[in-house]
Amino acid sequence: MVKTVLVCPPTHYKVVYKINPWMDTKNPVTQARALAEFNALKRAYQKLGVTVHEIPQKEGLPDMVYAANFGFPFRLGKKNIFIPANFMHDERKKESALAEDYFKKKGFQIRRIAKDIIWEGQGDLLKAGDTYIVGWGKRSDKKAKGALAERLEVREKDMIDLRLTSGHYYHVDTALAPLDENTVVINSKAFNRTGLRKIHNRFDRVIEASDQDNSVLACNLVVVEQNKKKTIVTGKGISQALKDQCRDHGFSVREIPMNEFRKGGGSVKCLTLEYY
Repeated sequence: MVKTVLVCPPTHYKVVYKINPWMDTKNPVTQARALAEFNALKRAYQKLGVTVHEIPQKEGLPDMVYAANFGFPFRLGKKNIFIPANFMHDERKKESALAEDYFKKKGFQIRRIAKDIIWEGQGDLLKAGDTYIVGWGKRSDKKAKGALAERLEVREKDMIDLRLTSGHYYHVDTALAPLDENTVVINSKAFNRTGLRKIHNRFDRVIEASDQDNSVLACNLVVVEQNKKKTIVTGKGISQALKDQCRDHGFSVREIPMNEFRKGGGSVKCLTLEYY
């Protein structure tokens, strides 16, 4: 199955406010570098056989480049469905309506969750095999789990909810990455004991990222399978130890410079909304 993703070119990307610890208005984005990094990611996807769609960035919405937070597009039977995000911060709320309009025009059925439930798209909803992983505590509400189960048409008991404990790793996709149904990379410092127990109970192979890896948001990655070969696309700067562990489990690693996008608190996965 060909992976399909939605990305948003950084036409108006900049850091002009602070809604996570990575952001600093005194550390401005270099526009040319951001565009070069984005294009490098796009080329990497295309070379790996990924179908890449683009949504234009609207001026005044600098964080729209982090397309993973738009919501969750998926196929259920013969239906294409999109669940729009409910953002916590006012600075990002308009992104949800733009994404909803985009998917509606593409023929997707829209399934909203209640407006009083904060949930920030694939930032806090990942999938490993048939298991959905929901992050909460920093930018999404715990009660999003039940609302999402209804719209995904799955049972809550088949979902894992993980409380995030670190401000720097505010979405679950910044601290955990399923590589396949049985393998996961995690930042163990981003979860409490209960969460770590859930992770170890669910996955046979748990790879722990180092402090160096976490400093470059190594867990914020995307896995692409092509001709039975699995490639991890992640930000440049991860440790050799992490590369070796991933390769030992059958994954090749492709690093993409993400310096400019880390200034806003994201890396490869944050820029990538995956279709399921």
